Amino acid sequence: METEEVDDEWEVGGDEDEEELVTPHEGPSGAGVHMRWAEWEQDQQLQAAERHTEAHERAALAFKRMAAAAEQMAEAAEQTANEWALYHAWAEWVEMRRREDVQRQRRTSTRKQGDNEEEEEVRGEQDGREEQEGGGEQAMEE
Repeated sequence: METEEVDDEWEVGGDEDEEELVTPHEGPSGAGVHMRWAEWEQDQQLQAAERHTEAHERAALAFKRMAAAAEQMAEAAEQTANEWALYHAWAEWVEMRRREDVQRQRRTSTRKQGDNEEEEEVRGEQDGREEQEGGGEQAMEE
């Protein structure tokens, strides 16, 4: 029957223990459960904040690494462009030298042909004179 009396007091609103139950972190009637729950929740929030911080640190490190990689790629691209410019200038110089050599060979061969033609003309004139002179000797002999 005592339980009925306690129930009645509870319904009527009668005991001083009611205030202790209202405050979840204090009081003898379940204070341990509420404190453990509050500590657990705080611990969970702290762990979540730590994970959040670690994730941001990892992201910041990744961005720093990406920035360093982008800088290296930019330097490599600049070096490649410089090397390409040097190669291009060298290729132009080689082409210019090749053309000069071709022109020099043409001039040389043209001169040789001209010299050969002059020699042939000179020979032809000399042969013609000898024939004329030789023909005159034959006419004198006759």
